[in-house]
Amino acid sequence: MSNYIQKIRQKIGHEKFIHPAARILVENDKGEFLFIERADNEALGIPAGALEEKETIEECIVREVKEETGLELLAVELIGISSSPEKETVKYPNGDKIQYFTIEFYSNEFKGTIKVTDVAEVKTAAFKNKSYLKKLPSNESGIVESLSYFREMNKVKLS
Repeated sequence: MSNYIQKIRQKIGHEKFIHPAARILVENDKGEFLFIERADNEALGIPAGALEEKETIEECIVREVKEETGLELLAVELIGISSSPEKETVKYPNGDKIQYFTIEFYSNEFKGTIKVTDVAEVKTAAFKNKSYLKKLPSNESGIVESLSYFREMNKVKLS
C-alpha cells in the first residue's frame, strides 16, 4: 500500500474514498498481453495502481509497470477513462474500500525482461494470449472495450 493511501487509511479506516488510478494493456510483438497474478487474492489482472503524491498519471502507470513486472515502458497511449462507481468500486480482502477514477492506457513499446520484485503485491507476471483478457475481473475488463473502441473510432472511450 502506498504511503499516500496509508495516510488516508489512518484517518478514515476502511471507509470508501474516491481515488485516481491507472491501468494498462501492454502488448508484445506476438499479440500477447501482459498479465499479473495478484498476491492478495491470487486473481489474474493487468498492471495497475493508484496515483501517488507529486506524480502525473503517466508517471504512475510507468512506475506501476516497473514495480509489478520489471518492464520499462517507453511510451504509453491514453485509450479510456473509467469512472463508473459500479465497476470501479473495489473491496479489498482487508476490508478497505476504494472507488477508483481510472485512466486507461495501452503500450507496445517497452524494454527489459519480466522480473517480479514486489512479491507482497504480485506473485507472477507473464505475457499470455488474448484469450486471457476474458478472465479479467469486472473492474479491469472494461479496458478491453476501451482498446477496441480506440482502435475503431480513434477516440478515448469514456465509461
